[in-house]
Amino acid sequence: RDRSPSRGLGDVYKRQLFTNPLVYQLPYAGNVREGISYADDARIFDLYLPEKTEAPAPVVVLVTGYPDSGFEERLGMKQMQIQAFKDWAKLLAASGMAAVIYSNVEPVEDAFKLLEFLRCEAQQLQIDSERIAVWSCSGSVPNAINVLHKDSAVRCAALLYGFMLDSAGSCVLQETAQAIGFANPHDGMKNFPENTPILVIRAGKDEFSGLNDSIDNFEREAVARNSPVSVISYPEGVHAFDILDDSRRSVEMIKLCVGFLRLRLNVY
Repeated sequence: RDRSPSRGLGDVYKRQLFTNPLVYQLPYAGNVREGISYADDARIFDLYLPEKTEAPAPVVVLVTGYPDSGFEERLGMKQMQIQAFKDWAKLLAASGMAAVIYSNVEPVEDAFKLLEFLRCEAQQLQIDSERIAVWSCSGSVPNAINVLHKDSAVRCAALLYGFMLDSAGSCVLQETAQAIGFANPHDGMKNFPENTPILVIRAGKDEFSGLNDSIDNFEREAVARNSPVSVISYPEGVHAFDILDDSRRSVEMIKLCVGFLRLRLNVY
């Protein structure tokens, strides 16, 4: 079975997903520290800092959910080389927050290794170890939810057009993860991140079967638990709207994510 993250995608669509720029950007002169090892030479990250860092900056980790070896074998690049990820990191840095994009060997374990490193080396890295947030999208979202479930110190998360958690009687997430190779370290709604503020962007025209149903079920679970989850519906949004659709509404959604992260990380 083809377990590639590109399974079922046309060549043009794949090229756009991984090479298109973010449709909204801000000027960023660059203050980037590249190739920092957080465990060994196979596990590195790039740190995008605000241009002026007079005080330790809050940091947003762009959590990925595919093992880099399989991703690179199929698509010729690591996830941290995706243009949109670089552009999101630049946008966050231009908005007063540090941002981290990284490589992995095992996506579930390595997310926690990275967070541990960032906290231990926060002073040297010029980041605030107590103001860490998560951003994630698409098939990487289940891994990000696992981080939120197990690490209650993460301040908040912005999750875009992603698979969430399987509800009772559903196995959509499990089957999709097996089909296209992203991590699914979950046992259904038992792994719901109860108390973390989360912004979810739901793309109404998402073409991935079961994805929006999983968001709807996640929202119902949040209401039942009285959890601080906000689901914003973008009815005209397509999957990866932030790089495939340069409409005014897509730009608004990107700005909404940035504003949410700034608010929750106390960036004024």
